[in-house]
Amino acid sequence: MFLKRLELSGFKSFADRVQVEFESGVTAVVGPNGSGKSNISDAVKWVLGEKSAKSLRGTKMEDVIFAGSEDRRPVQMAEITLVLNNEEKKLPIDYTEVAVTRRVFRSGESDYLINNHPCRLKDIIELFMDSGIGRESFSIIGQGRVEEILSTRAEERRAVIEEAAGVRKYQQRKLQSEKKLTDTEENLSRVKDILHELSQQVEPLKEQASAAEEFLAQKAELKDIETAVLAADIEELHKNWTRCSEKLEELSAEETALKRHIKELEGAQASLRSQLEEKETEHENVQEELITANREVEQQESRMKLHDERRRHYAENRTQYRRELEQLHLKKKELDEEVEEQQKKHERLQADLREAEEAFQATSAQLKAVSASGTEDLESLKSQYFDKRNERAAAGNELRYEEERLDRENKRRERWEAQNGDLIEEIQEQKDIEAELSELRSRREKETASLVTTWQNTRKSLEKLESARSEKEQMYYEGLRRLSQKKADKEALEQLQQDYAGYFQGVKSVLKERGSFAGIHGAAAELFTVPKAYRLAVETALGAAQQHIIADTEKTAQQAITLLRQRRLGRATFLPLDTIRSREISSNTAAQAEQVDGYCGTGSQLVHAEDMYITVKNHLLGNVLITKDLDAARAVSKATGRKFRVVTLEGDVMNPGGAMTGGSVQKKQSAILGRGEDIEKAAEECSRLEAELDKLQQKMKLEQQQTETAQRELKELEMQGEEARQQEIEARHLEEQARMKRRTLQEKLDEAELELTGPYREEGKDRVEALKETCSGLDKELEELDRKMKDAAVDKEKSTETIQRLQQETTDLQVALASKKEQTVHAEETLRKMKEEAASLGRTIIEKDEANSLLEAELSDQTAGAGRLDEDLEKKKKKREELERSLKEIRGIRADLRSGLENGRVKLETCYGRSTWLQEQRHTQELEMSRLDGEMEQRLTKLREEYELSYEAARAAAPLTMELSEAREQVKLLRMSMDELGPVNLGAIEEYARVKERFDFLSSQKQDLDEARETLLNVISEMDDEMTTRFKTTFEDIKREFSEVFKELFGGGKASLELTEPDSLLTSGVEIQAQPPGKKLQHLNLLSGGERSLTAIALLFAILRVKPVPFCVLDEVEAALDEANVTRFASYVKEFSRDTQFIVVTHRKGTMEQADALYGVTMQDSGVSSLVSVRLEETDELVEAGAERGSM
Repeated sequence: MFLKRLELSGFKSFADRVQVEFESGVTAVVGPNGSGKSNISDAVKWVLGEKSAKSLRGTKMEDVIFAGSEDRRPVQMAEITLVLNNEEKKLPIDYTEVAVTRRVFRSGESDYLINNHPCRLKDIIELFMDSGIGRESFSIIGQGRVEEILSTRAEERRAVIEEAAGVRKYQQRKLQSEKKLTDTEENLSRVKDILHELSQQVEPLKEQASAAEEFLAQKAELKDIETAVLAADIEELHKNWTRCSEKLEELSAEETALKRHIKELEGAQASLRSQLEEKETEHENVQEELITANREVEQQESRMKLHDERRRHYAENRTQYRRELEQLHLKKKELDEEVEEQQKKHERLQADLREAEEAFQATSAQLKAVSASGTEDLESLKSQYFDKRNERAAAGNELRYEEERLDRENKRRERWEAQNGDLIEEIQEQKDIEAELSELRSRREKETASLVTTWQNTRKSLEKLESARSEKEQMYYEGLRRLSQKKADKEALEQLQQDYAGYFQGVKSVLKERGSFAGIHGAAAELFTVPKAYRLAVETALGAAQQHIIADTEKTAQQAITLLRQRRLGRATFLPLDTIRSREISSNTAAQAEQVDGYCGTGSQLVHAEDMYITVKNHLLGNVLITKDLDAARAVSKATGRKFRVVTLEGDVMNPGGAMTGGSVQKKQSAILGRGEDIEKAAEECSRLEAELDKLQQKMKLEQQQTETAQRELKELEMQGEEARQQEIEARHLEEQARMKRRTLQEKLDEAELELTGPYREEGKDRVEALKETCSGLDKELEELDRKMKDAAVDKEKSTETIQRLQQETTDLQVALASKKEQTVHAEETLRKMKEEAASLGRTIIEKDEANSLLEAELSDQTAGAGRLDEDLEKKKKKREELERSLKEIRGIRADLRSGLENGRVKLETCYGRSTWLQEQRHTQELEMSRLDGEMEQRLTKLREEYELSYEAARAAAPLTMELSEAREQVKLLRMSMDELGPVNLGAIEEYARVKERFDFLSSQKQDLDEARETLLNVISEMDDEMTTRFKTTFEDIKREFSEVFKELFGGGKASLELTEPDSLLTSGVEIQAQPPGKKLQHLNLLSGGERSLTAIALLFAILRVKPVPFCVLDEVEAALDEANVTRFASYVKEFSRDTQFIVVTHRKGTMEQADALYGVTMQDSGVSSLVSVRLEETDELVEAGAERGSM
């Protein structure tokens, strides 16, 4: 068997899946420090079952999962698979190749597999057991093993030899055997104590068992006679019960039929009520729809009014537009005529201008020809003067034109301003009216909304009142039924009390005739008051004593007994007040009972009676103890020596002596204890129910009045709401009319404002001011030029007359020419502006035409829409009429349903009355049957509880052989005889047998425990011998092999193993003595570090020779050796590999040289190990490269 391959994935630094193939011989795993090569040996150790994270160089098992690096994310799982060649079948599994897989997840979960089949860690450990492979074997040797050998403590070094000797499992078995021995000795001690205690109980129990057997013999005789008496009584009671049952069946049949009829009536009422609720809902929905329809009709009428108002407004606007168009067309015509006249004037001025230019040119030429003199300055001044004169004339003409036009605009503006003032006043007045109407409309809307809210609230209140009234009707009928039932119960209880139902015949006769006896007070059940919680317990404790009759004196009791005998009325037990004595428990007994959790007290403490009956109460219940449950009863009985009767709240009984009675208890309707209290409570309940019904009836009347008031208010609110909606619609219509009128006025005002704020007026003012400034400046310049010309003329010589004349003509012509030019320019400008104004007016006319067309179209649409609105209004009015008819029909149906409900209520009340009478009659029969049941049950219970017999068994087993009266007397005598025996422990017979049997059993157990103790001591001794033998043999073998291996590794010298305590092989430590070549023999601690390491390795190889393993993983065990010793170590490993496969994790070249295969571990990516197959000459480069990356 050898290791074939190892697969790693996500384990420590091996993030990716890596597969290592192993061959026989030596396989070396090399790599620099920190590359992750030791993770290979950790992987083998982990997959073989290592559970300690610390031995895997971690703090928790999650640390074996790759935790990520700078460039790689963490993985979620680590997985190792170890594949072994099993052709020699050294592993107990039917496979030639075995693959063991272990996985761990970050969530903490782990998986174990053998050949891909899930298994447990225990299965893996058991697979390798006795194979030499495992996490604690020598198949994996690391630095820890070397350090363990090099330890300074000899005791720790001993552990290495113990592992090789295989004594660890014997040590574990010895510890287990020692623990079993301790447990056995403890059990033996306890058995001895119990036997001592039991030996003191056997004799007293034997005496009690003898007394109990005598008691049981008398009890058996009593059973035969009393069961026959009870069977005869039961037979007579059953006949009477059968007669009552037949009568009850007749009443039940009639009541069932009546209930069926009532159920039908109630179903009909529920159906009517459901229909009424549906109609109420339908009425509310139709009413809301009618309100909506009214609102829609009103809104439609309002829309029609608004539509008519808009049509009127559009018609008025159309008429206004038409008038304005006529005025614009007239103005356009006048303007066109002005343009034509101005065109003609412009043409005349152009002709005049041409003539003036021709005359001026001719005159100028003549003047130039004639005049050759004259100073250039004078001519220049004249030229400037004439130019300025021309400019002044042109500016003056333009100023006059602009002033005339501005004057026309001002007059038109005055007309518009006068009209605008009226419009503004009218608009403001209309705004005030509109605000008043808006406020009025808002008030109307609020009033309407308030009325709607009030109507809705009133409607909800009405619904709540009707629902509450319906609920109270149901409660009232239910209350009537409960009252009838409770009255029937009360009357039945009173009848039972009057008839003394449930009492024995003799007791009943005395109580009915108590008027004939002055000293008869009544039965105990009548005179005791018991809280309900304790009633069952006290009833059980008293039993037949409930019917004991309290009398003043013995004489009174004797007279009553005589009467019963003479009239053959039966028997009764009497308690004379003058002779009866209390029976109470002692204070010590009470203290013992009070220590028990669940103890309630004595019966006399829990029952109330008048002072004169205290003695009777104590006599009957003073020595009866009451507890909460059976566990407490057992504890109290035991604490008080089983001398008293203990009764639980559930009716279970612990009898004196230890007998127990218990089980289920049938409820008895004819119970006599507490019957008076039940009658009082029933009367109080009847009074309470009658008071509740009176209050409920008053509330129903009040709610009926509130409902009628709410209905009236709802009708008034509907009328007020209708009126408010009409007023709201009217106010909204008036507000819309005012808004339409204000909009029309505002449009007119906007048009006027547009005319008043036109750009020409302001521009005209600016042009007039600018022209005035220009004319003023030109006038000043002309004055200055004229002065200069006069000065120049004085200096100039007087020219000829011709020159003067020509000059004058030239000047006149020049002035005329300038004037003609100015007039022509002015005419052109006037003509241009007139054309522009005509074009603007044309555009205005087009716009007005388009607006008029739109108005015509809108007016046409409004006319068409009016027809549709009329149609919609007719439809809505028809819908309103249909809803009004539906509402009227629903109101009629609702009235019919209410009438039907009232009739059904009257019928139901009649049926309820009959049902109540039937219930009373049936209840009377049931009570009588219950009384008979109670008396039969008393006798059956006595048969069942005291004798464990059924009625049939009693009749068959014990036929009566004497008169019934004689039988009753015989029962009395037997009971007296049994009482004379005193307290008898009936359980003593069984207890004696049980204690005797246990005493014998424990005696046998003691003998078994003694034998087991001896056996365990022998086993421990044998294991000590086995461990001593194994340790001694293995130690001697290892010592011998160690000496030889030492010589082989060191090339000479000698070494030895010595025991620190040879006489104590189980605890002795192990010392190592070594003598390397050339040195003296000395202790291991005195050697050099390399010698010590090689010595430790020699010991490990010696162990491997004694305890061979299929393969061995060596994890840097030669790290501390020098090169020479590494060579020796490697050579020895190579030689050893003939029998054992070696996987060596190393970074020493000497070891690598002896390897048959080499794998290199590198970190090409930071923090991630990878595995490569390398040649020997590559190892140095690999180690150096890894070292460099490690230092970076």
